[in-house]
Amino acid sequence: MQKEQIEHLAKLAKMDLSEAEKEKYAEQFGEIISFVEQLGELDTRDVLPLSQVVEQKNIVRPDEEKLIFSVDAVLAEAPELEKNQIKVKAVFAHKK
Repeated sequence: MQKEQIEHLAKLAKMDLSEAEKEKYAEQFGEIISFVEQLGELDTRDVLPLSQVVEQKNIVRPDEEKLIFSVDAVLAEAPELEKNQIKVKAVFAHKK
């Protein structure tokens, strides 16, 4: 993998990398890509698709509704209310 590709990935990830890190990651990614290419050369025609390594089943408890706090108690602790709802800061900015 080229250093320029590492710089591009770092930019996408909003990471500041030193020159030494760029060289190191370029080498490491190159090794990973080389290994994956070797895997692609394997004959897997007789290998069944695998979705899970060990046979497991999801064991979950059924959901049970429990009233832990009353609505009034929660609203009383909120720093700001609007129309009987907790008002929070906007998460996404709307572009105009």
